[in-house]
Amino acid sequence: MATVRVSFLIAPIDPWRDILMVELQDLGYDGFEELTGGLDAYIGTARFDAVAISKLLTLRDPHVHVSWSHTVVEDRNWNAEWESSFQPVEVGKEVRIRAGHHTKAEGFRHELEITPRMAFGTGHHATTRMMVRAMLGLVEEGGEHQGPDLKGATVCDLGCGTAVLAILAERMGANPVLAIDNDQQAVDNARDNVAANACKTITVEKGDAGSLTGENFAVILANIERNTLLAAMPQMADSLLPGGALFLSGFIVADRPLLAESATAQGLILAEELNEGEWALLGCRKPQSIEDQ
Repeated sequence: MATVRVSFLIAPIDPWRDILMVELQDLGYDGFEELTGGLDAYIGTARFDAVAISKLLTLRDPHVHVSWSHTVVEDRNWNAEWESSFQPVEVGKEVRIRAGHHTKAEGFRHELEITPRMAFGTGHHATTRMMVRAMLGLVEEGGEHQGPDLKGATVCDLGCGTAVLAILAERMGANPVLAIDNDQQAVDNARDNVAANACKTITVEKGDAGSLTGENFAVILANIERNTLLAAMPQMADSLLPGGALFLSGFIVADRPLLAESATAQGLILAEELNEGEWALLGCRKPQSIEDQ
């Protein structure tokens, strides 16, 4: 089956290449090659839509210049290429994220087996690593645990991708865990990863922030792009239990004030802040009572 390769030239490259990649994944692109000065993205010919590319936020942002072209190429074995390049990801001595073809390693508290199949969330991206650090309470590198106690906590992984955060939540004692994604391929991938890690308390569903209506969680994990986070803020805040924690990532440092303003408008208290390069994380808490606000 033929595939369309879309080649992008991006200036400046950071953080816009990563942002563009997230947007393209939402359009169904399932293969990427990071190049000097740009990005090649791949999608089946039947799903290629030039108009949809022209409407991407990255292409219309005044802070970046993006040009693109496309060609039809023979299909490629993406899983084989990914397996040849994927290396395990380690967050301190707490978490190791590896593929199924890697051997296990000693000395890690939590070892997760993740096969992404192009779904976002292998641990290689800065936002995923920061979410892991926030869950572990590693606000300061090598510091003591300051995060929420996940033992017995109800947790939602919104925009779960591979479900790597949901799986880690279960390993940390969360029960039950709800993993939600609006892309069926990600849902299927997440379910496979949940099974591969022998998880017992995770339910994976197709949906979006609307799926939170009527639900309550002690912790909500949302590693999604900025505009989706802003739109979902009322539902996320409403679904948090008093004293609950909300961890947000998937946005750049310059956008944190927007997220902070949106969170405080919903009555949340700002807590953690993490940066890795141009990428950012914001942690919030829901007050136990009105007096705590």
